[in-house]
Amino acid sequence: MTTMHAIELDVKASSSTGLEPQFAGALAYLAGPFSGILILLAERTNRFVRFHAWQAIVGLGGLGVLTVALLASAFLGLFVSPVLFKTLYVVAGVAGLVWLIVWGTCLVKALGGSAWRLPVAGRFAERRAAGQPGHP
Repeated sequence: MTTMHAIELDVKASSSTGLEPQFAGALAYLAGPFSGILILLAERTNRFVRFHAWQAIVGLGGLGVLTVALLASAFLGLFVSPVLFKTLYVVAGVAGLVWLIVWGTCLVKALGGSAWRLPVAGRFAERRAAGQPGHP
């Protein structure tokens, strides 16, 4: 049995949060990495919920940091060139839109009982949820 299969089987197990695992997993995404941290602190046993909490922290947190860094770079680019500002500003907007799409997809997948993995953060979240070291 694969790790992801074992994590998805925990959707039927009880959660130490006192909530249904699908609902707790979706709540992990509700406020991005901030709610992921809160759910992770509350959940001790359910791998499905812990997977979604870790993915919210690493995946959504990483995309959020990237978006803010691009936006800050755009404003610093004003000192260099208006073209650089506009380019970085548009890229930051695209990154923000990607964050929103990923957030919505993760939220819907968690509510549906699926442990859908983001490309990079998902592997990390899978290892952390299964109790393995988090080295990517």
